[in-house]
Amino acid sequence: MINGPNTLVASHERKEGYIKAMLSNRLKFDPTLIINSDLTEAGTIEVMDNMLNHRRKPTAIVTFNDYVALFAIRYTRSLNLEGIDFVSYANLPIINYMDYTPIASVEQFPYKQGKKAADILIDLINKPKTESGADQAFFNVVVESVLVVNETK
Repeated sequence: MINGPNTLVASHERKEGYIKAMLSNRLKFDPTLIINSDLTEAGTIEVMDNMLNHRRKPTAIVTFNDYVALFAIRYTRSLNLEGIDFVSYANLPIINYMDYTPIASVEQFPYKQGKKAADILIDLINKPKTESGADQAFFNVVVESVLVVNETK
């Protein structure tokens, strides 16, 4: 797994999901196969070099997002490496125009997330203050994601 920086909440959530998926599918979990990246192309190439030189060569890599997947795919293609599949997060429309794409991507519906966040903000602005004068609002809103399997070319 090429994960994002430890400073991002999403990195922790994706790591936990990755671990849970590995264990629930009875696959051997090796924590050395989760490497954090700064999400840049140079950072992705550095992480890919580490993965490609690992004692357990990857056959599939989960990436933090589609950009990281695209950087990694381009890098493996530049090395003429085949046989490594990628799964990513975001499901960017540009994937439809790529010759080599992630085999799947998690669609996170950013527009739904943005609309929900704006709706909550507007509700908070319009909500009357509590008697103490302080707003006490905590929300746990989940926008369900969907795994999109891409057609192979």
